[in-house]
Amino acid sequence: MLELSWYGAMRIAAPLGEAFHSRRLTLRASQVGAVAPARRARWSRRQRLALALELLADPVYDRLVTGESGFAELPAVLARLAAAPGDALCRIVRYP
Repeated sequence: MLELSWYGAMRIAAPLGEAFHSRRLTLRASQVGAVAPARRARWSRRQRLALALELLADPVYDRLVTGESGFAELPAVLARLAAAPGDALCRIVRYP
């Protein structure tokens, strides 16, 4: 499982039962942005970004992308997805 998002201080639950164990799924974490000063010596921001981009380059993740929108379209698109998400999993956002 590869999860990339920005939740800030919001608590998020990750279901680690069912398929997680039986399918031997793996969790990878990468913090590209700000990292605690005590951990900055291990990986530079450049190294963290390179790893995140390397992970995203794997074509297996293309199957998860279920749509693409421009940044200006997001208010309408997110309202529609909130009302009826359908099969939406991951959306690419194009920035101007």
